[in-house]
Amino acid sequence: MKKKVLPIIVVIFMSVGWFIYRALHVPTEKVVETDSDSKVITFDSKLPPSLKINTPASSPTPKAPEEKKNYRIRETKDEQFEAFDKLDSAWLYKAKEIIGADKYAQYLEMRNRNDREKMQAYKEYHDYLRQKYGDKFSYNITDDQSIREKQINQRYLKDLLKLIGPDKFKKYTAVKDQFNEEMRRSNKESIQIEF
Repeated sequence: MKKKVLPIIVVIFMSVGWFIYRALHVPTEKVVETDSDSKVITFDSKLPPSLKINTPASSPTPKAPEEKKNYRIRETKDEQFEAFDKLDSAWLYKAKEIIGADKYAQYLEMRNRNDREKMQAYKEYHDYLRQKYGDKFSYNITDDQSIREKQINQRYLKDLLKLIGPDKFKKYTAVKDQFNEEMRRSNKESIQIEF
């Protein structure tokens, strides 16, 4: 029994001695702690480098009141709507130049019907999902819905082709594609002209 206890005691003493040696022979560094009251406390640290936590010394940033954030969000949304309106007006100006003033009113009516029909298709799809899954559901626009919107757009584009003729229609689609490409390049993918 004594033969087993003696090696265990030796190992314990050596371990304790090693930890004490490591703690006493660590180079000391000055550590600065800052408080929010900007008082600086300096003391010598004798912790081993492996146990030190390095955090950047930075002052706490004051948070803005929540009301201001909400106001800024609304302001940003208003700016986004204004930007969208400007881009839409620019597109309508280009479309009027291509289509011609005599058929522009018919184009606007077709565009409004296109938007209403897509909105109606969206509502029907939403009602279908509500009946199927109940009131508390969420979904992303699916391929079915996107296909339906594309079908509506294609029908109205065919009607526009009949209205303005193939030459103007070719120019219309080229300008529309160029406009959409400019929106993609300026990181405004959400603003795309479909019709």
